[in-house]
Amino acid sequence: MKKPMYKSNYIIIALCLIIVIMGIGYAAFSSLLTINGTANILNSWCVGFDNTKTDTYQITKGLSIGTTPTGSMSYSGTVCGTNLVPTASLASHFYQPGDQIEYTLTIQNASTVPVAIKSILIDNQSVTSNTAITKGNIQYIVNMPASTNIAVNGTTTMKVIAKFQNDTDVTGAYAGSETQTIQVKINAEQGNGSDGFTPTAAEYTGTIYRWSTTRLANKDSSSASTYPYIITNLTEGTDYVKNASLLNKNYYLKHDIVDDEIINSYVCFVYNNAEHCMKGGDGGASFAANTQIIRDFQTFNNLPDNSNPGCYYNSSSSYCFGGGFYDESIGSNGSAYVFGTSSENCGINDSGYSVCSE
Repeated sequence: MKKPMYKSNYIIIALCLIIVIMGIGYAAFSSLLTINGTANILNSWCVGFDNTKTDTYQITKGLSIGTTPTGSMSYSGTVCGTNLVPTASLASHFYQPGDQIEYTLTIQNASTVPVAIKSILIDNQSVTSNTAITKGNIQYIVNMPASTNIAVNGTTTMKVIAKFQNDTDVTGAYAGSETQTIQVKINAEQGNGSDGFTPTAAEYTGTIYRWSTTRLANKDSSSASTYPYIITNLTEGTDYVKNASLLNKNYYLKHDIVDDEIINSYVCFVYNNAEHCMKGGDGGASFAANTQIIRDFQTFNNLPDNSNPGCYYNSSSSYCFGGGFYDESIGSNGSAYVFGTSSENCGINDSGYSVCSE
């Protein structure tokens, strides 16, 4: 039996009424959302280097009788009409191995919103962790900002360390001088207190000196699994210092540190106000260079061969002794030692650990 036609008509009429009612409701609702006038966005963006900080750097002279290195900090560009600029240029003028300059840059957030630093650009190349940049004979080690999140009107600082790359021996001045410059920029975005990379500024990158009976390893040496190579748990002033003169010693150990880790080790001695450093613990890779250091020392002090005092050389070892100065010896296996009085010594053995007077 067929369904009555009038029931289908009722359904169609009902649907049409529903559509009309929904249209009226939408029109009423949309009229409530109508905004008359102009909407202003009050947030502003202003992040950059403080260009009033032009003398925040420390200079270390590699050779006590050498020429003092020079450095400069300059700025370029504009950010937002304040004393903040987008680019910092760091220049280093070095004269001899061991020269070093530590720069401190101040970053300010004059925005009306928090800022998250995502990375630092060195010569337009992004770096997100402590990175070594080499230009000519000068190496720049970039430390990330102390804080990656900067509040409104807040500041943070970052460090860049420039050093003469070849500091194995500082017997004499570098032949001529060298100047290098890098440009530093900031890559930042609006932050919410959790953005940004993990800060590493607490990790030390630089040089330390010690006269200690504690065995420390080079990070990449075979002794790294036995002896520590991270200096985090060492105490500055007790276990090591950052200025060799504080040791009150004429021979000592010297370490290159990157992110709290020992990368290279040297045994050094001072004679006639000059520091002589022999690299050790690298499987003999520095044997030729260390032999040349000893030969230069022998020539400088007019010492004879094969006598006491004097110096001896062969294919597996070289050494000097006697004459009122410090005995030094090196091996083709990568060891290097300096001996003082009363059988005391500092050295680095062939497996890559260093120690004094055991």
